[in-house]
Amino acid sequence: MKIIIHGCNVRMGKVLANLITKEKDLDILCGIDLNQNITYKASFPIYKEFGDRELNADVVIDFSHHTAIKPMLAWCILHRVPIVIATTGLGPEEHRIIQEAAKQIPIFQSANMSIGVNTLCRILEIASNSLGPSFDVEIFEKHHKHKKDAPSGTAFMLVDAVGHSCPIHSIRSGTIPGEHTVIFAGSDEVLTITHTAYSREIFARGAIAAAKFIVNQTPGLYNMKDLIKE
Repeated sequence: MKIIIHGCNVRMGKVLANLITKEKDLDILCGIDLNQNITYKASFPIYKEFGDRELNADVVIDFSHHTAIKPMLAWCILHRVPIVIATTGLGPEEHRIIQEAAKQIPIFQSANMSIGVNTLCRILEIASNSLGPSFDVEIFEKHHKHKKDAPSGTAFMLVDAVGHSCPIHSIRSGTIPGEHTVIFAGSDEVLTITHTAYSREIFARGAIAAAKFIVNQTPGLYNMKDLIKE
């Protein structure tokens, strides 16, 4: 499977590239990144933008910036290439154009590519329904100091899983890959559920699993629920 890494020079792009090279059935066709300040030795060509290049790719995995989504979608639609969108910080306009693009090509989109976090979402749905409105819910999330969006896309995923609005407390410090804690506080009892990411590899592994899934799908918008179900 030939893969284009969009955002190959960011932290997650580098982690993803390293994991892909270890898989025998995967090959990095090229990388795309506006940032041409390459600080590692890449074994594949890196271009500044998609442009009008004819690239024989099976899938694009996107860990870029939300402002780069539009030209990527235009190229993928033109060349009928499925996409895995792992970029966070997407706004209403980005989500709108993703939904429009999904009418023409298969798109996998998730604010968090961890299988564990997405399993946490399923657990939260059960807990929220079981405990009901008598329990107060609050979300605490921690990430490294370079993460720009706060709250994170993952925090909003957890709110959706809970099923109603609840406070989010965000910490940006050090090199924390990611930690999310959801507290259900009732009368005389507290339920605390935490997911901790010890490395960025868990997100890269999830993106690779998503890529293997999406290349076999028809046009539409897919997420981790579809992958976990399969």
